[in-house]
Amino acid sequence: MRRALLSVPLVAVLLAAGCGGGKTRTQTVVRTQTVVQTVTTPPTAPTSTPSTPGTAPAPTHVPSGPRTCGRIDITYPNGEGGSSAVGIVATGLGCGEARAVTRACQRGNLTPGWTVSPRGGGIAMTSGSRRITFSLAGGGGCLP
Repeated sequence: MRRALLSVPLVAVLLAAGCGGGKTRTQTVVRTQTVVQTVTTPPTAPTSTPSTPGTAPAPTHVPSGPRTCGRIDITYPNGEGGSSAVGIVATGLGCGEARAVTRACQRGNLTPGWTVSPRGGGIAMTSGSRRITFSLAGGGGCLP
């Protein structure tokens, strides 16, 4: 019996030592890399369309004249180079849409509803009365 009594405090000491007797700190470290590329585009004026309850807002008006829409630079992963669409000019559409159609072409995809043809040293894209022109440097393109 005496042996059993002596082992009880020993077991209690061992359990206390192995069950959180010391303080444990866990620290999570997260590191991310952000690549920012600045491309100059012409300023756009904010537009406000008043709407009456129960009616859909009127579509925004796009100037029909040519607008300069800057350039798009794409860097391919794994050091495989890149592509630049320079001198983007949009006629009959806004720069946001023109840049999206241009970026798709630059990556080798023709946006549905658009046609593409070579123009001098560059590319001309049309969809009805809308037109986008630009030059490619470094590869890419949606010409067949």
